[in-house]
Amino acid sequence: MMRNRLLGLLLIGYSVFATIFQEVKGQNLKEFQGLPFITNHEALTYHAGIQNFDIIQDDLGRIFVANNLGLLEFDGKSWARYGLNNTKVRSAFLGSDKKIYVGSQADFGFLSHDGQGNLAYTSLADSLPKGLRDFDETWRVFGMDKFIYFCTFTRIYVYDGKVLRALDPGRRMDISFQVDNQLYTQIPGEGLFQVNSDRFEPIRNGDFFKDKRVSNILSYDRDRWLITTFSHGIFLYDGEVRPFQIESGEWKNEFLINYSTRLRNGSIALATQNAGLFVLDKEGNLLDHLDKDSGLQDLTINFIFEDSQSGLWLAMNNGLARVELSSPFSVIDDRMGLTGAGYAALKLDDVIYLGTNNGLFLWKNGKISFVKGTEGQVYSIQEVRGKVVLNHHNGTFLIENDGAVQISSVQGAWILKQHPKQSDYYIQGTYTGLSLLKWQNGSLSFVKKIKGFGESSRVMEFEDTTLWVAHGYKGVFKLKLSDDLSEVVETKLYNSAQGFPNNDLINVFKVNSRLLFTANGGFYGYASEEDRFSPLSEFNDLFGYGTVVADLEPDELGNIYFIEQSRLGVIKPQQNHQLSLNYSSFNKVKRLWNDDLANVIVLDNQNILIGGKQGFIHYHPSLDLPRADGPKVFFRQIRNQGKESQVIFSGHGLSNQPNATLEETTFSYSQNSFFFEFGSAHFESGEEIHYQYLLENYEEEWSPWTSEIKKEYTNLREGDYVFKVRSKTVFDEVSPPVEFRFTVKPPIYRSVFAYAVYAFSLFAFLFVGFKWLDRRHKKQTLKLEQEKDLELRQKDDVIETITLQSEQEIMRLKNDQLQSQIEFKNQELTSSAMNLIQKNKLLNTIKGSLKNLMEENKSNELNAQLSRLVRSIDKDLEGVEDWSAFAESFDQVHGRFITRLKEKFPELTPQEIKFSAYIRMNLNTKEIANLLGISVRGVEIGRYRVRKKLGLARQDSLSDFLLRF
Repeated sequence: MMRNRLLGLLLIGYSVFATIFQEVKGQNLKEFQGLPFITNHEALTYHAGIQNFDIIQDDLGRIFVANNLGLLEFDGKSWARYGLNNTKVRSAFLGSDKKIYVGSQADFGFLSHDGQGNLAYTSLADSLPKGLRDFDETWRVFGMDKFIYFCTFTRIYVYDGKVLRALDPGRRMDISFQVDNQLYTQIPGEGLFQVNSDRFEPIRNGDFFKDKRVSNILSYDRDRWLITTFSHGIFLYDGEVRPFQIESGEWKNEFLINYSTRLRNGSIALATQNAGLFVLDKEGNLLDHLDKDSGLQDLTINFIFEDSQSGLWLAMNNGLARVELSSPFSVIDDRMGLTGAGYAALKLDDVIYLGTNNGLFLWKNGKISFVKGTEGQVYSIQEVRGKVVLNHHNGTFLIENDGAVQISSVQGAWILKQHPKQSDYYIQGTYTGLSLLKWQNGSLSFVKKIKGFGESSRVMEFEDTTLWVAHGYKGVFKLKLSDDLSEVVETKLYNSAQGFPNNDLINVFKVNSRLLFTANGGFYGYASEEDRFSPLSEFNDLFGYGTVVADLEPDELGNIYFIEQSRLGVIKPQQNHQLSLNYSSFNKVKRLWNDDLANVIVLDNQNILIGGKQGFIHYHPSLDLPRADGPKVFFRQIRNQGKESQVIFSGHGLSNQPNATLEETTFSYSQNSFFFEFGSAHFESGEEIHYQYLLENYEEEWSPWTSEIKKEYTNLREGDYVFKVRSKTVFDEVSPPVEFRFTVKPPIYRSVFAYAVYAFSLFAFLFVGFKWLDRRHKKQTLKLEQEKDLELRQKDDVIETITLQSEQEIMRLKNDQLQSQIEFKNQELTSSAMNLIQKNKLLNTIKGSLKNLMEENKSNELNAQLSRLVRSIDKDLEGVEDWSAFAESFDQVHGRFITRLKEKFPELTPQEIKFSAYIRMNLNTKEIANLLGISVRGVEIGRYRVRKKLGLARQDSLSDFLLRF
């Protein structure tokens, strides 16, 4: 809701725009206009002669000047000079074929570019026969249809691109002219003539100028010409000749007119010999007069040229100048009588009041004068009921009758604000608080200092009866005054604690009855319900958050002029109830504004003043028109570097069309470094033009904007590249890019042939390598298999050894077990044998006893019984059953000894086998005897028999044999 109300208020002024515009259009704006921006170029700057005669411009915006030491070229940054056979160049013309045709002293010809962009001069006059070579100066060069006309004082030479012919009037001529695609010339003593084919025909009443030397002829309207003469004034011609009057006290008839031209806006510019530049409207009213006091370095102007940006180039007797007459900005400074930095201004009726740090100045009737008694710092100038009030460092003054009357001596008077309820009272902000002034008896007078507040009060605004006072580094104070306005009864300070981003740079402005607060972080509004400040999105979205506004000033049309830290401009309301921010035009002057108490003052809708470091900058909105001629960028030089340094392109011959491209070029790898120099002939931007470049296939993004006009790339790899460059003017206009395409060939070791060799070598290497690897693999595989086999064999051996050892161990364990069993069996056998021996011994004893008893007893019955017992004992001693069991056990223990012995020695008797078995058991003779039931002698005999049957020699041991068997 609040935003819509604001935008509605901003659009109110449009309803009266047409009326206001018509009023402004009817005024002579000269009296409210400062001096145009003038750029002077001295001979020391362009390094040539002081005299200049003609100026042209090519399609890239570069300026060419006919100088008395050659043809000069200026591209906005650098100057170049072409000597042209060391002659004085008087005239120049840019042909449709892009050749620069020049006329000089005793010569004429053209400059054309070669394949590398170098300009080279070709003399056409040198091709003339000797009889036609006798001319002095070529003062004019014109182009019509397909013909070029070189105009000398002797003849006019016509060139069709191939053939050169001469038009000879038979008498001396003066300067020639081109009007509406027709050529005219002046013959001294006869008048003006029209040149038709080979004829020179006098024009009607042309003899009027037989004794008046004509400086130029212009189209004035459809049926009339404007003819200027060097020393006889200006005339209108329509077949009849009438004087043309200049309506200005600054013009004097003794001023000599060297040249005249019609500007694009319809004005007429006059170049004089001794009074500088005059600019007239069609009716002859003086619009501008520039001389040395205005900033020109010379009063003698030979030629005027209006460039594509509507700047006027002046070819002077001593140097060159460019004048920005069509700019919406002009300067009011010490050249007009105003000294100091600009701080305040006021327009009242037909007088403009200007305040600087040096005091107050009046601009009235086109003149600026100082008001005595106002020396020192002026802070503001205000109109109070038709009176002019000056707020000054030394106090407060009324300006009356071009003089100053002090009404308050309170130092540091900043500003006055009328009380909204008590309209006769005014609150004044000062260094030390507030003062009260009152309107009475037709004048303003000081009443008293207001108590209760002592802060500096430079910026303040009323909201109803509440007074808001902004302080530079504390915040903003909300003050409530007593009913009699004698004191401040309530004070509250608002700063970062109440919604501001910090305490610094807080200001308050009233725009269309609404208070806008600005801080070091954007725009803020006061919410009374919450008693806090909050950001205003409609302005912060427009500016971007973080902006710091120093001043806001609305006009009657709803525009709001602003100054912030980095830019100044205007907020414009749009028909869609939106706001637009326009500041690019103001970039032209932002380096000139006064950053101490920066200020913008709306004198009226068409006259805006900006406080400058030197005086004021005047802004005329109706002259701020869209610029039709956009910026163009071009290559000054392209150089290839490496083992050798060579210039590829020298700046001429490239079209000004968007995305213009030089012919693609290929370079060896040893020449892989490049140097680019570029420029843009945008003269309004001066030194503030910036560039951006990109090398495709090397850089991903455009570079940051820079004022550098050179870029170098070294040691580029092979590949296809496109170097692009574009420019940006002081008005943020970006030019279409120009391009240079080039290719860097690879080094020989990275060429296609080299890669083919590499590929073949690689193939051969891989083939041989694969073969070698295959053989090596097979060898390694075989070796690995052998190693595996060996390893397996070793493992098998180990396993076999382990197995054998295991088997041996098992066998040993088994043998040990068998041995134990054998020993056990042997022990059993031995024990059995011993038991048997004991038993047999006992039985033998018993037997012996029984036999003795039988011998002693004669009883047959008893003897029979005893005999049965003896037989039973004998049977038992034979031990056939016992032997069988013993033999079976003995064979188990002694490895089938008895069986093997029987098989090998079958002749052995059972008694001898028993005898052998007992010997193997290591029984002694006595024990054997007991077992066998024989005597010891019988054992010896038995041993003898066994030895014999076994075939033992005497020395052989029977026991050893039987043990080993």
